Amino acid sequence: MRAANIVGSCFAVALCLLQGNVGHAVTSPPSGDRPDLGSPTSGLLTWAERPDDEVYVFGLQLDRFNLTEGLIVFYDGDRAFVPLGGFAEALEFPIAVDPENGTALGWFLNDDRAFELDMRAGKVRVRDRVVPLDPSAIERHPDDLYVAMTELEAWFPVLLDLRFRRLQISVKALEPLPLQERTARIERRSRLRRIAAEQEMERVDADAGWFEWPFLDTSFEASGRSRAEEHLGQARMTTTVAGVVGGLDGEATAIMDSEQDAPDFRVRLSRQSLDGGLLGPLDAREFALGDVTTPDLPLIAENAVGRGIEISTFDLDRLEQTNRVTLRGELPVGWEVEVYRNGELIDFQSEQDTGDGRYEFSGLPTLAGLNEFRLVFFGPQGQTREQVERYFVTPELSEPRRSSFRFAYNQLNRNLISTDPKERRAQDDGEHRLILQGEHGLSETLSVSGGLASLSVEGDRLNYATAGLQSSFHGVLGQLDIAVEDSGGLAVGGRAQTQLGSWSVFAEQSWFQDFHSEQTDDGRVQGHLRSRSVARINGHVPDFGLGHQPLSATLTHEESEEGEWQTNLFGRLSSVVRPFNFSLSSNARVREGEEVESDLRLLVGTLLGDFRLRGEVGYDIAPDAQFDQVSLSADWRINQDFGARIGLRHIAGDSELTTATAGINRQFDTFALGLNLEADSRGDYNARLGLSFALGHNPAADRLEMRAKPFARQGAISTRVFLDRDNDGAFTEGDEVIENAGFTGPRVRRKVKTEADGTAFMVGMEPYREIEIGLSEATLEDPYWASANGPRLVTTRPGVTTHLEFPVVETGEVDGVIILRETLREGDERVGTEPIISGAPAETGEPGAGLRVLLVDEEGQVVAETISAYDGFFIFSRVPYGLYHVMLDSEQMQALGYGNGPSRAFEIRHDEPYASGLDLVAKAML
Repeated sequence: MRAANIVGSCFAVALCLLQGNVGHAVTSPPSGDRPDLGSPTSGLLTWAERPDDEVYVFGLQLDRFNLTEGLIVFYDGDRAFVPLGGFAEALEFPIAVDPENGTALGWFLNDDRAFELDMRAGKVRVRDRVVPLDPSAIERHPDDLYVAMTELEAWFPVLLDLRFRRLQISVKALEPLPLQERTARIERRSRLRRIAAEQEMERVDADAGWFEWPFLDTSFEASGRSRAEEHLGQARMTTTVAGVVGGLDGEATAIMDSEQDAPDFRVRLSRQSLDGGLLGPLDAREFALGDVTTPDLPLIAENAVGRGIEISTFDLDRLEQTNRVTLRGELPVGWEVEVYRNGELIDFQSEQDTGDGRYEFSGLPTLAGLNEFRLVFFGPQGQTREQVERYFVTPELSEPRRSSFRFAYNQLNRNLISTDPKERRAQDDGEHRLILQGEHGLSETLSVSGGLASLSVEGDRLNYATAGLQSSFHGVLGQLDIAVEDSGGLAVGGRAQTQLGSWSVFAEQSWFQDFHSEQTDDGRVQGHLRSRSVARINGHVPDFGLGHQPLSATLTHEESEEGEWQTNLFGRLSSVVRPFNFSLSSNARVREGEEVESDLRLLVGTLLGDFRLRGEVGYDIAPDAQFDQVSLSADWRINQDFGARIGLRHIAGDSELTTATAGINRQFDTFALGLNLEADSRGDYNARLGLSFALGHNPAADRLEMRAKPFARQGAISTRVFLDRDNDGAFTEGDEVIENAGFTGPRVRRKVKTEADGTAFMVGMEPYREIEIGLSEATLEDPYWASANGPRLVTTRPGVTTHLEFPVVETGEVDGVIILRETLREGDERVGTEPIISGAPAETGEPGAGLRVLLVDEEGQVVAETISAYDGFFIFSRVPYGLYHVMLDSEQMQALGYGNGPSRAFEIRHDEPYASGLDLVAKAML
């Protein structure tokens, strides 16, 4: 593999040397139009050379898409140098690179982010910042300017991960790239399926019956606390079971605590479809029973959870409101979760913070364009997993002449199976909620909406009706809503959202007249709201050499019917200085007749080699300046299976407390164990022993599989790889299973291999997303073995295993020579021969170069083709066993004035895998 890379790389470089700079050099603008980078120097403007053993060909991958497979990279074992022009072209950055003059000029993301590099001046301009070039981080080669990956990360809002074993560079965007937004738009509008090898791959949907063996996740924790005069014990457990029940996706979660009288149960039955077609004439894309959410409704309702039913024909990735989203899900005992938006650390929660076995990030602001929310989960025994949700906010939200609706009913904060004898925690808990909303697209940029709602607000049953208009004008997404309450109240609201250069801008204004709802009675001001004004900006400040720095600021002003007012200013500045993620936020509140309140919160997160650090600092600025809390935790992955954790937390104020924690954990193949010790400044001690495991059924091997990491809410793929002796495509008597076979695909882990029985069990597949998977022929022990099937696109379901068979066939080789014959008559002559004077015509032959040769199976189907070499030689490799014949392309031969001649039949079989000397003769047509 490495030799092939070197040969390919050298060939590509040689072409560049012969042809000059092709594809990246363009005419630069006049010097007067370009900013001055400083006085010229020639120190950097020299040609660089690299030895052959440092030349590699890498692939470049963004999200799940392969941008290119032919990126030449120089790697010396320490640093990797990437071609600037090739990198910019793959990411669709219009940056022109001129290796001859050592310059690069253009922009990235949008035209207000200028980029200019000048090796002669030894400087680079990124937006408004000019920095010197590191001579050791850039090289001038005939085909491109090669830049160290660390410099590309400093210049552009991306993180690059070089995976040498896979010969791949993974790109993680810290801001939505135009390429990502275009891809998301195409996927959303056209529902295009991915294409592999210029052919549509076979699609496989999870075909579950009325019942399938479920998946199970369990997290258990036993703890003991020692206090001054007592010793207490506690046991807690979270168990989730997911699978198919009655053809529906079923999920049940039990949260048990020895200090509670009865466990909490949450149950949900649902079904989703990317293309609709559910519930017959309703053509639903999603429906659910059990624990469901009622949606956010403008001016009226907040997103809320409870037991009930929901039906929706909206697209699965459609936002309830374009300006915000609520992320909610299960969080087992001892787990923590961080949330990132477009690479920016926003917040984190722990299971101990929430207390009800759920995480909930409510009302997270969305930006114009692509919003990628990444949830990173950390388990108590060192487990990690990620979940990505993408939402696209664009003026083209509706499809013309398409109508969509959503119906939702639930009882607020009530589980489907409730055993809690305690009274309601809030006044409206347990009350019925009903919401019906609809939308109709009039054009690509204009739609109308409406809705009905019945809610309990502060103990009063209120009914509502709403109507809305959504439109866009010159890239501005606007929405106007009006709502009425059954008692006569009225509410009017308008919002606008757009992208100005690199800044996302949002503004909202709402007025209320005797109108009471969940969105007006939020408790921030006394009484009911009369008006609310919101302005928000999100963008990036100049990095000043500190790296990627997103900025968010929100100003909210509210006035109540009683005349009281409050102004709230929230700001957050994040910085990605690899490998650290910093997030500094501040909240200031000004209320009528009260002192100003303000605070600061600093979050720090990083993954530094085998260490994961996370810290939080809370500081009250006004009315009294003091530290609120300080915490720091570190996880150390000692080796692949063993880890340790330490932490320190200090809470200030009247309940001042300092707590220190330390723990160790071990991940086995089938389960994970962890032990944590805790001591605080009050003299209390706590010890916790944790156990986690997951179970799932592998249909290929017909056995239960046990794993240390949870996967119940995700899909699974089981495979069987076997040598298909009789070429019937099925595993039957006489076929042989193949061990240590691997698989390909952007979401498939390379270390997954088949076991001794030829099966592999892959878990953690994102449900209701297409996953490409194929057999890696490079992992087969015999080079003449080949997969009988190409890659496939699999759509999985949560708690369901999709089984795939990968038959492998034995192959052979076929070769021959093409001979062209012409008949020479009296008077004809050829170069180097005497003319024919008398006698019968003579035949001459010469090799047929550049001719198309077809390989045809016994059913008459062309299964392969090749082009003959300069000497007429042709070869077909990896031909599966069977009956075939080779022939010339009749259309090509006729155009050249030759008959295609007879075909040659042959058979490839186990005892004769090679067919040599199958010469094809074509005669000239007179």
